[in-house]
Amino acid sequence: MKFQKRKKRRIFTPHFYFVLWCGCIVSQSLLVSGFLNVVLSTIQVEFQMTSAKAAMFPSNYDIAVATTVLIVAHFGSTHKPRTLGAGMVVLATGSFLFALAHFLYGTAELEADDSDDLYLCETSGNSSNSDSECSKDDVTLSNPGAYYLLTIGSIMIGLGASPVYTAGTTFCDEIFPPDKVSLYFGISYGIGALAPAMGYVLGGVFLSYYKTLGEAPNGLTPDDANWVGAWWLGFLVTAVLGYIFGFILLLFPAQLPECEEVKKKKLELNIQTCGDDEMNQTFVELVKDILPLLKSILTNPVFVLVVLGSITDSMIVSAFAAWLPLMVESQFGLSSSTAAFITGGVVVPGAAGGIIISGLIVKTRKLTGIQCAKYQAWIGFVCIIAQLGLIIHCPTLQIDGANAVKNATCLEVSNTCTNCPGSDVYEPVCLDGRTYTSPCNAGCLDYNNTTTEYSNCCGDMTATAGSCDSGCSMLIPYIFVLFLVMFFTFLNNVIFLTVNLRCVKDNERVMAISLQSVAFRVFGSFPGPIILGSFIDKACILWNENACGDEGACQEYNNSQIMAAAVILAAVCKILGTVLYFIGWRVWVHREPSPPVVYHNDLKHGVVTNVASEGQEYEEIALTANVLSAI
Repeated sequence: MKFQKRKKRRIFTPHFYFVLWCGCIVSQSLLVSGFLNVVLSTIQVEFQMTSAKAAMFPSNYDIAVATTVLIVAHFGSTHKPRTLGAGMVVLATGSFLFALAHFLYGTAELEADDSDDLYLCETSGNSSNSDSECSKDDVTLSNPGAYYLLTIGSIMIGLGASPVYTAGTTFCDEIFPPDKVSLYFGISYGIGALAPAMGYVLGGVFLSYYKTLGEAPNGLTPDDANWVGAWWLGFLVTAVLGYIFGFILLLFPAQLPECEEVKKKKLELNIQTCGDDEMNQTFVELVKDILPLLKSILTNPVFVLVVLGSITDSMIVSAFAAWLPLMVESQFGLSSSTAAFITGGVVVPGAAGGIIISGLIVKTRKLTGIQCAKYQAWIGFVCIIAQLGLIIHCPTLQIDGANAVKNATCLEVSNTCTNCPGSDVYEPVCLDGRTYTSPCNAGCLDYNNTTTEYSNCCGDMTATAGSCDSGCSMLIPYIFVLFLVMFFTFLNNVIFLTVNLRCVKDNERVMAISLQSVAFRVFGSFPGPIILGSFIDKACILWNENACGDEGACQEYNNSQIMAAAVILAAVCKILGTVLYFIGWRVWVHREPSPPVVYHNDLKHGVVTNVASEGQEYEEIALTANVLSAI
């Protein structure tokens, strides 16, 4: 009896790589577009940082990606799976450093947090007011060690994320046939678009648990001002995922057997591929080739105007991505977990809807480059109108001694208290429509464990734990306006990229997209969170401040000032961007008309290039893929 020799099964197949690559996309999107944005305000509270200081973490990511993406794309092209694997290991390490910061520095205050002190007024005994003396240990309220560790972590996350959409994308293009690769691009980037929503939801769930994962002290709930959720859990999850995917990818060979077959099919279809001589260029040779391209692109007025306009959009998106959860939390008096759910439920569908409709507009109407430029300008104008709705806000809480004159009766009673805490303690209570920073400052003498109310306050009144409810009912209108703003902002994405590709020459498209990506991050995404964070700091009406005058995190904000900061930044950026888009469109109209070209895309060094050939569908999928990767 003859037995046929069984064919040996391969482990490293194109489909196995595709699964790992999708895992890398999910990990990166969960971390950067989800967890980091959701927990930024919680990190502020745990490590006592200002908004401007905490804004450096998402900004560090953008600057790390911008400074390394071209280097990784070129020098990492010889062994793309290993480059992607190494990047994921670096990203996972950066994510682990975030979680490590909690265990090294975040637990230092646990003993104080878990105390049974209810901060009731005591009218006898020695005074223990924390403002009375500046001790050596009180010189710095925030922990510099945590800040440095988080800074290193955010930079490593940026460095590790660079290969995901460069080496990862190009290797996928090399191992799947041209007639099928569009399907895999669509699946992978669709998953990547959903990952931020997962990040917001999971981030909200993690924040609903106390930071120790145990029982919160003194009956603390997520609605309390001093609640610090388990923000570090998300970073621990992505660290584990990153290490798993990264170490497996490090075992992949540089080429799969399918690569040669795919290359032959591309030659048959006249699709441009990178030759070995091009891949082995030295750095000096590469620079010599790049300089003439740079000169030509940077003297193209349409390209320069459109990119400058897109930088303003990038600044708005990055600023709102970082601080929108905090603004929603402050404006409507919500917990950090609830604010995360709401923000994710509005931003992600709005952005995704804008991108999908944008792609459909370009495809169904078969827009030319000039027509796309015209659409871009008019969409910007509509977005300016939508942004006017962001003036919706809630009234600022009346906090005794902060933005409201101290109640005379309560002041008289609290002056007899010998143990009222200083401004480094915020245990708010609501009394007669006014918020007091602690039960002691409200003159409360007793606490009822059954009703969780304070009694004998300011004489004979009763106070409830927590800040007063503003009674604001503008959350639904605000959510609606926010959705419109996100939708119209992202409605320009595919249109913008189409303009960028078609306003330059064929051989300049790789460099044009690369320059646009770097400019996006360096001049838009990098300063955006820092600028808005600085404005938010100025809106603070109650700082966590120790006896030595060192400020930590803000406890309460002036809602009108936060609204004004967000609206002014968005309006200035959008008006400037729309004017630049309009000028770019008119300049293009008055330029000499270029001969019609049928475009086709090839993914080279992780970005889109175009050559004259057939296969418009492949171009559209690659175009959409690069837009999603930029987001």
